[in-house]
This record gives sequence, structure tokens and C-alpha cells, in this order.
Amino acid sequence: MKKNILTIIIMAIVLINTVLTGFLIFVIVPTSNKTNELVTKVSSIINLELESPNEEDQISIADIESYPITDKLTINLASDDGTDHYMTVNVTLSENTKNEDYLALSEKVASNEDAIKEIISDAFSQYTKDEVKPNKEAIRTQILTGIQEYFNSDFIINVSFGNLIIE
Repeated sequence: MKKNILTIIIMAIVLINTVLTGFLIFVIVPTSNKTNELVTKVSSIINLELESPNEEDQISIADIESYPITDKLTINLASDDGTDHYMTVNVTLSENTKNEDYLALSEKVASNEDAIKEIISDAFSQYTKDEVKPNKEAIRTQILTGIQEYFNSDFIINVSFGNLIIE
């Protein structure tokens, strides 16, 4: 009698093991494979972004010339509380000396400085006192795009802000 109970317990354990193995094969393995495929796709995308840009897209520091805007700009900011707020900022433009438009347009930057100041002022004046610092990169991109559109060239590659004071 004890041998029959022991045999029944062993058969039950074998049956449970078979059911769990089937569950593992038909439920967990396909899900793991799908997760593995997703991780592989994500890692391939990350690897694409981590690749270094083309050599022609890289600009050497020796090929960049800075052009500081002569005056410190004082700009009225948008008002959110009924009081007037303004900011002062020094702006420097970075020019790519290897760009084909550099020789022709770099001399025109000084004569068009008032238009550049207006592009800068328009970009900053859309923001309130509290919005300027968090949106600094968006403002920089907007100014750079505006200047590049004004000159119809991308020889100006960056806009830098110095001594940014908001009051």
C-alpha cells in the first residue's frame, strides 16, 4: 500500500512537472523572445545614435571664428504679472571659416548687426522672465535659424550668450 501511494505521488509530481514545462515552453519562451527582439532593436538604434558623425560634418576649432556683437543688448521681456521686465545679454556669433559663403558674408555681418540684434530681441521678447532660462536652448536655436535665414547661408554655426542678466 505504501508503494502505491509513493507511486501516485511520483506520478503526480511528474504530471505537474510536465504541465509546468509545457507552460514554460508555450507561454514564457515566446514572450522572452519578443522582449529579446525589442531589446535588440533598441540597442541597435542607440548604437546608430552613438556613431560619430561624418568627418565632413565636424568643424575643427581652428576653423571657427568668433564675432562678438559690439553692444550689450537690453531686451524687454513679455510680461506675465503686469510689470515690465528686461534682460541684458552679450551675444557672440561663431562663424565657420571653411564655409563657401564665409568670405563673402563675414564682412556683411558688421553692416547687418542691427538686423541681427532685432532677430535676437524678437526671439527673447517672446518669453517671460521665468521662461528665459529654461528655454535658453530653444531661444538659441530660434536665433541661429533666424540669422541663417537672414543671410541665406549656414556659415554662422552657433550663437553664444554671455552675462545674461534678467531683471
